[in-house]
Amino acid sequence: MNLLRSSLHKTSYFSKRSNCNTSTSHVSLVRHILIFCCAFAVLTSHAALAASNVNTSILSASTQRISKTKVMVQKKQGRNLAATVRAGSDKNISLGTRIRNVLFPIHGDEVKKFLLIGSIKFFVILALTLTRDNKDTMVVTQCGAESIAFLKIYGVMPAATLFIAVYSKMASMLDKRTLFYATCIPFFAFFFLFDAIVYPRRNAIQPSLENVQSLLKIGSTSSGASSIIAKLFANWTTALFYVVAEVYSSVSVGILFWQYANDVVSVSQAKRFYPLFAQMSGLAPILAGQYVVRYASRAKDFEESLHRLTLLITFSGVMICLFYKWSNDYIEKTGIGSDRDEKVQKKKKAKMTMYESAKFLASSEYLRLIAVLVLGYGK
Repeated sequence: MNLLRSSLHKTSYFSKRSNCNTSTSHVSLVRHILIFCCAFAVLTSHAALAASNVNTSILSASTQRISKTKVMVQKKQGRNLAATVRAGSDKNISLGTRIRNVLFPIHGDEVKKFLLIGSIKFFVILALTLTRDNKDTMVVTQCGAESIAFLKIYGVMPAATLFIAVYSKMASMLDKRTLFYATCIPFFAFFFLFDAIVYPRRNAIQPSLENVQSLLKIGSTSSGASSIIAKLFANWTTALFYVVAEVYSSVSVGILFWQYANDVVSVSQAKRFYPLFAQMSGLAPILAGQYVVRYASRAKDFEESLHRLTLLITFSGVMICLFYKWSNDYIEKTGIGSDRDEKVQKKKKAKMTMYESAKFLASSEYLRLIAVLVLGYGK
């Protein structure tokens, strides 16, 4: 009986323990199921968010491509419309206006500026033509044609070198206006004084050819370099006029005019102004030729003819200075200068000496080639 009770007691104990283990396993299973569901929900939300971001980026890229396409189409339509408007406006322009735009493409406030600057070059070329023809005539008749080559090497080249040295020094000391006048006025002062004082008294201030030949111990029939030197010394006033006129021919166009024109004419204007400057200055030799034929050549002697030539040369010098002043005043008053639409403050560069400038030019192959070109152009 006791054995039976112990058996029943053990059986009930194991039964209760089994029921407890079963309920614990059920709770654990439920917990794992809940954890799995939460993880699945989190992963699903992340996947949905990533897909949403991808779709948004794709939509944004598509929108950008569409907007770019629309902009390109609008630009193309705008160009076509502008071309159509220009074509329509060109059709409305009269034939006279079209011809004027081709022959004289300068309008409005540019006309006065063009005429003021173009007049400077006109009178520069006018004086250049008269002095060039006059110097050749004087040297050939008094010293011989063979003297020209001698003067170019031993007269013009040293004088040009000296002028560049003096000009470089003045450029570092004077402002642009004063530098222009200091460069221009001495040439025309020399031409005036040569006609008024030097040439009329040439016989008193020049030695005779016989005295020079005796000083050099050469005969009157000798030839060669000694003979050329004797003629040049006997006519040193003519040789001096030739050298000064040659230097002026190089300085007047390259330094007096083009340096000023490049300072006050913008790049956009240069395309239209510069060809017309050449055409305008091309009238100067015509006027000079007519003046010589109709007035200067009809004088009773060469001295009177020189007076008449110097009159126009001096007048040209005065007009160069006046037009330079008027053009500067007009540009300062109206503000129509070089590249006025792009007002850029340029830093002041240090001035170089003549030796430093020559060294800098020699270091550049491009500038050396230009120097060779200029030497080949020189006459």
